[in-house]
Amino acid sequence: MAGISVLVVEDNKNKYTDLSVTVLQEVGDEIEGVTWAEDFTQAYDCLKGKHYDLVILDIRLPYLKGGDPEAKASSDIIEIITRGQAIIPSYIIGLTEFSDEVSKSGAYPIQYFAIEKYSTVDRAWVEKIKRHIEYLNRSKEASVNFHFRAHHYDVVILTARSENEFKPIDAAMRWGSVTDTVDPSFGAFTVKTGAWVTSHGIELRAALICCERVGLSAAASATSFALARFRPKIVAMLGMCCGLSKADGADPLQLGDVIVMSNTYCWDEGRYSESNHLPALTGDDETDIAFFEARPSSGNASPRLRRAAENMIETGKRPVRQKLADAYRVHDSAQAILDAGKTLPKNPDIRMGLNVSGSSVVAATKQTNEILSRFPYALALEMECHAVYYSAYLAPGDTTEALCIKGVADFGDGKKSKEFQKIASVGSFLVFEEIINKLYS
Repeated sequence: MAGISVLVVEDNKNKYTDLSVTVLQEVGDEIEGVTWAEDFTQAYDCLKGKHYDLVILDIRLPYLKGGDPEAKASSDIIEIITRGQAIIPSYIIGLTEFSDEVSKSGAYPIQYFAIEKYSTVDRAWVEKIKRHIEYLNRSKEASVNFHFRAHHYDVVILTARSENEFKPIDAAMRWGSVTDTVDPSFGAFTVKTGAWVTSHGIELRAALICCERVGLSAAASATSFALARFRPKIVAMLGMCCGLSKADGADPLQLGDVIVMSNTYCWDEGRYSESNHLPALTGDDETDIAFFEARPSSGNASPRLRRAAENMIETGKRPVRQKLADAYRVHDSAQAILDAGKTLPKNPDIRMGLNVSGSSVVAATKQTNEILSRFPYALALEMECHAVYYSAYLAPGDTTEALCIKGVADFGDGKKSKEFQKIASVGSFLVFEEIINKLYS
């Protein structure tokens, strides 16, 4: 594991050099890097932009380089940290040659703070700082081990698009309290965290994340960040998908149906090869026809969540289907569906089965049929779930269970059905909520 990061806030170059040579270089293997700030302004800029494991702070400091050192500048650094205006360091050591400042250590309003007496003659401070560094390293290692061996959130819900997935699902969730609408740890994503209260009154610590883009790469990145940051017990991908059943089949899918994805494959994962080394079908001459050899690997829902979904579908699907129909009927987008001359789903179904993911948007019947020829039993097609399952499967630390559920919003035939996208996303959430209710009841 990397060593600790250190910020030295010190205007005296000789004192900084003494500290650097005597302490920091001697314990070099335990230190990841050292940053030097010579005044309040430089220190503030550093603390706003990065977390430091250790800050070694001169107790009398100028506000600007070349100014007069004063204790208030150093106490102001402590104040901006306690007010949350800077990233909180793990530990702060005040290092001063003034004996009267050492006696003031109890006046500072934080517990992770100590003052040591600096001297060029009495070198007791050297061993004390070395012991602080050794403790911080061991503490950091223990913290990392704890982080990856524990779950901090109950649920993380991932969505790809904002308007038609994140926002409808956010509106359907009942938040008991919200701690953050945008988590600064996720610059590329929209993140909302808080207490989610399910329809059965179960309160869970939850995060709702929008990747703000579609595709396997974005989903893998968002899932990996979410697992590292929130360490959830369950990660779920919700939203909308393309239904893949044949319209002339015995029991075709309908818009607004919900698919629980028991396992996924990448429909374009394999090898495209020239086949001119193969005998032609009509003779002995060689042919130039290229062919695709599928080499898919399966991503799977966690066994416990899959069992809960199977149980709900087998024994309690009817009231959930009615709940979906009722929710669709009163949703904000219901009028848009009716205005388009289309019918609201009156008896939406819930099914569980194979999903296929890919990096391309598919809105052409020929391509949809090609995908079905490769995966004839697939129920759904979308662009993220395979990455979610694999990210959860490969994540370090205690296992996070994964489940992907999406509502049918089109059939990959190029026909517009955008009016159904929001209710499809809401349907995926309502089915997920029922599964969670069963798990926690």
